[in-house]
Amino acid sequence: MKYDRAFFDAGLERHNTRCEKWDDRGVLSEEGIALWVADMDFRCAQPIVDAIMERAQHPCYGYNIDDGTDEEALIGYWQRRHQLNIRKGQTKMLPCVVTGLKSCVRAFTNEGDKVAIFTPIYGPFYASIQENKRIPELVGLIPGEDGRYQMNLSGMEKALQNGAKLIMLCNPHNPISRAWEKEELEGLLALAERYDVPLVSDEIHADFVYAPRKFVPILSIPGAQKRAIMLCAASKTFNVAGLQQATCVSFNPDYLKKIGEKISAAGVTSGNTFALYATKAAYEQGDAWLDGLMEYLDENRKALAELVEKYLPKAKLTPVEATYLAWLDLRAYGKTCQEMTEAFMKNGVALTTGVFFGEDADGFMRINFGCPRGMLEEGIRRMANALKED
Repeated sequence: MKYDRAFFDAGLERHNTRCEKWDDRGVLSEEGIALWVADMDFRCAQPIVDAIMERAQHPCYGYNIDDGTDEEALIGYWQRRHQLNIRKGQTKMLPCVVTGLKSCVRAFTNEGDKVAIFTPIYGPFYASIQENKRIPELVGLIPGEDGRYQMNLSGMEKALQNGAKLIMLCNPHNPISRAWEKEELEGLLALAERYDVPLVSDEIHADFVYAPRKFVPILSIPGAQKRAIMLCAASKTFNVAGLQQATCVSFNPDYLKKIGEKISAAGVTSGNTFALYATKAAYEQGDAWLDGLMEYLDENRKALAELVEKYLPKAKLTPVEATYLAWLDLRAYGKTCQEMTEAFMKNGVALTTGVFFGEDADGFMRINFGCPRGMLEEGIRRMANALKED
């Protein structure tokens, strides 16, 4: 199959598939355009579809066994795509990356402890801390005049001096579209070492980094063997989040043991029948689809910048270095996130509100451009119409 522009332009119909992004009528009408939930509106790679269909033909879906081939597929993928050498026994399968975040909070901290995170950040980071009766220690990222954010290492050090027992990182960072650089990660890891705390890195968006930037895995940084845990999944990359499979990777066996104990105590299991077959197929046979996808998304992010300049001239778009999610500063329009959300709903377009990523982000919105170009263009036009002054 040819994964070219025509393939991705075609999109697909997702209504009435129990799809959160398109079927939640509290957010979006049936005629609306969904630019919110972070999954993509493209067909999966054909080898994934084939693997699921082939397994489904066997009319029994009982308990599964881990035969080692799933770990081998992940190891091969990360070596091939990111030049990261993972060995057998350095991974632990999870249902999803958020399960990993919560398990790490429970494994490395106690109730009442502080956990440091850079903000604005993906909402479940806050929930992972607060739902486990820990305290978020918020470290604000530093926006430049062009909207590009910098890692706040001095702020992180203050958080550690204030007693934070764990650092949780998003790499690449959602929602600000940053691909963290080697020097930044080295500085962060040095702080983890200096203050004797683990560093957990959510790398679910690892495959979405645009030239000339490059993705830098936390486990590739010197010192990571002792201090770091990587959380990853095929879910974002290959659009299979609904199948629920992710992986925790650490070169520190004590870390893996602690995480494993918390997972076991909670009765968390992973590796459902279809996720196993789909993820293995993605890691072993998904390269051609992913290469075509990245070309398409690169064109979409450039088109988005032009659309924002044309239809939303007061807005400031953060430079998109990574992910298929864009961070848009709409404060110049003088509306709160709640007011914008209501206006967007009336005009048939849904985005993710900025305050989902932090209370200080009122007036911002996150746009998902992982969709056919025509859908993106129409969504931006609807946004512009919603924001027209009375």
